[in-house]
Amino acid sequence: MTGWSAVAGSHAFAVPDEKRARALAEALAAHGFALVTGNPSRLDHGWMVVAYDEGPYPADAVGHRAFEMVGRQAVVLARQHLGSHSPGGIRGNTKTLAKLRPTSAAIFLNNPGARPPLPAVLFVDAPPPLSLELSPDHVEDVAIDLSGLDEIPWADLDHAFGKADDVPVLIRLLTDPRQDWAKILDELFGDNLLHQGTCYSATAPALPFLTRLITSGALPSKRRLDLYCQLLWAAGQGGHSLTWDADLAVVQGRPPAPAKWTQEVHATVGEQVPALLARWDVEPPANQAALAFLAGLYPHHAASVIDQIASLAERFEGTQPGVYLDLAVALARADDNRALAIASDIAMWHDDADLACLDSPAVSTAVKAGCILVDGALHVLSDAG
Repeated sequence: MTGWSAVAGSHAFAVPDEKRARALAEALAAHGFALVTGNPSRLDHGWMVVAYDEGPYPADAVGHRAFEMVGRQAVVLARQHLGSHSPGGIRGNTKTLAKLRPTSAAIFLNNPGARPPLPAVLFVDAPPPLSLELSPDHVEDVAIDLSGLDEIPWADLDHAFGKADDVPVLIRLLTDPRQDWAKILDELFGDNLLHQGTCYSATAPALPFLTRLITSGALPSKRRLDLYCQLLWAAGQGGHSLTWDADLAVVQGRPPAPAKWTQEVHATVGEQVPALLARWDVEPPANQAALAFLAGLYPHHAASVIDQIASLAERFEGTQPGVYLDLAVALARADDNRALAIASDIAMWHDDADLACLDSPAVSTAVKAGCILVDGALHVLSDAG
């Protein structure tokens, strides 16, 4: 994005047939898009409709949010014609869009100079950030129990780069204080087991060993927090995949489906939550917040700490961590209306919030709010110190 003079782009939608493609194209043109095209899809028997938003929007957070909000309005129109959002859209510099602008299509509706209307409110002021404390801390000089690690047939399992027979080696390296912790953890999860948020057959079997590392008491609070964050990130992938699939599912007349292995991963994290929540009283505030966020994703396990979570939220009231803790409380109490209200507020001040997930059809409120919780919580926890 560096060097962009202004932002523009396009929004692409898959529709089942030509009749709906023409109806959607006309609706998008009437809404104010400068150019709307439609062509038969190269992948199936449907059609692809593309709405070009020439902006220009400023090349800053406000401009990018404006582009996203206009796209959000386009999604609403597309759903009225059984259209689903497609990854075929682009976002770039206005000069780039001008070069990519087509000159013909089976459907070609040209509105030179037109612009879609902007929502009245793009952002609201964010609460002040706060770095959550990682102290007091207590580390024990004890061995970490990794029994059973070699009983898992890792060579029969996969991660992002093939066979997972290197997973036990990397897990053992996490117990060695002489090793580069950040590098090993990034290789294990960022590269292999949760590469770009994708789950694999080896992901779920590795997660209980993170719990062993945490509950051993042998790791300092910052490393425990890193592991809590990996569990939180893993637990959130099922919900994210449901929201990503939601529009296409409506078009195909089926419920949204989770991505492969995400259900197993979500369930495995859930199995770890009781043992992790039992550490509440010995964890510093940052790690307590991580536990609270996990409890929000697994409300059936939250009863033992719901009062403590509420107290922590009250302690940090008026700050960004406090808002996410409020969201965790609402989810833990299955208060869907409050959870959605808080998540919607967050989406108006957190510029990286996934706005589209809040509009996902046929996805539960708890799942949608949980997606906002996971993304924002990881941001908040990254500032702990």
